Amino acid sequence: MFTIYGHRGLPSKAPENTLASYKQAASVPGLKWIELDVAITKDEQLVMIHDDFLDRTTDMTGEVTQLEYADMESASAGSWFGSEFKAERLPTFDEVIKMANETQMNLNIELKGVTGPNGVALSESMVQLVADKLKKLDKNLKVLISSFNVYLVKLAETYMPSYQRAVIFKAAAFQGDWRTILNFCGSKIVNIEDAQLSQARVKMIKHAGYTLNVWTVNKPSRANQLANWGVDGIFTDRAHEMIHLERP
Repeated sequence: MFTIYGHRGLPSKAPENTLASYKQAASVPGLKWIELDVAITKDEQLVMIHDDFLDRTTDMTGEVTQLEYADMESASAGSWFGSEFKAERLPTFDEVIKMANETQMNLNIELKGVTGPNGVALSESMVQLVADKLKKLDKNLKVLISSFNVYLVKLAETYMPSYQRAVIFKAAAFQGDWRTILNFCGSKIVNIEDAQLSQARVKMIKHAGYTLNVWTVNKPSRANQLANWGVDGIFTDRAHEMIHLERP
């Protein structure tokens, strides 16, 4: 099996983590998975954005968890990408569920770490809200919950144990205790950074009995190499150029 995940939708064609990007990904023939990032606002609303701050992907500034949803509701999440995307807003999680049901796309939901002094409470609230809203997702669709934050993955085990969970690792953070971390979270899935990933490391992880996905892979030749090494999936900004590599 080799699965292609549309990383933040299809950000080579539309601004990342917008409904436009997700729908572009859904239009790629054969693509079954979208990866997206969920964060929580100060007043406990779920929005789709990768960064802790609004600055890079909207026309506003500020820290997501320190602002209320009303403060960012009208922010353009697409004008930086192109004028035709000026009307794109930060999607809510409810909008994502609706989109997934309509397009029949499976979801890899990355839980973003919560910044600020109220991190523990907001983290728990975020995971509870995600679990509750996923009850409206078509039961035929698959969900993978992932995070760099071990606490969030552990909370996902508590609040939505029926969904598979992955721990995300940067290359430099993947150390000898990786199995302990995954066991603590009840996870058998590693989502690892592509940088300096060797065939030996791939074999080690796979021989230990874990599923292995790699991010972010944007060259078809590298994707093909990883598939031949036995990797289970890749996250890519260019799913439309990679989908031919998918193997059932």
